[in-house]
Amino acid sequence: MPEAAAMTNSGRTTRKIPRIRRAETTRFTVDDQKGYLTTADAEDGSVGEVTIRMAKQGSTLAGMMDALGAAITLGLQAGAPAEVYVSKYSSMRFAPAGRTDDPELPMATSIMDYVARRVALDCLPPERRVGMGILTAAERTALADEVAGWVDLPGLAMSAPHELHR
Repeated sequence: MPEAAAMTNSGRTTRKIPRIRRAETTRFTVDDQKGYLTTADAEDGSVGEVTIRMAKQGSTLAGMMDALGAAITLGLQAGAPAEVYVSKYSSMRFAPAGRTDDPELPMATSIMDYVARRVALDCLPPERRVGMGILTAAERTALADEVAGWVDLPGLAMSAPHELHR
């Protein structure tokens, strides 16, 4: 059996995450909520762990984001591709939502939307993200220059100001 896999009690193979691993932490703000997104690499170099910590500990939102990170991590370690989570959680709409402090993702429709699109930008190559409409500002500009008449509708929608109906 390869080193990057281990058998569970149920006989399924899971990807191992090294005890010492490379990780990247991004501080973010969505609306007025501050948090930290950490992605860590599995032995094969793909994303294998996602941790989401909100600055306001003890809140329902912080607990839900901790649980979301744990659920994503379990799925990734069981072999689910990151694209599954990105496509499921990007564009989810609920409060808190609004402006972010991330120049690549200036607007988010929810914290889940921000996390999914940030994971995509940090962990997926452009050719896998282009079909999902998740591109950096430089990639959007290059694609617009390359393809005459191409308009980044998801990018425009995410950067357009909008009001939440509360």
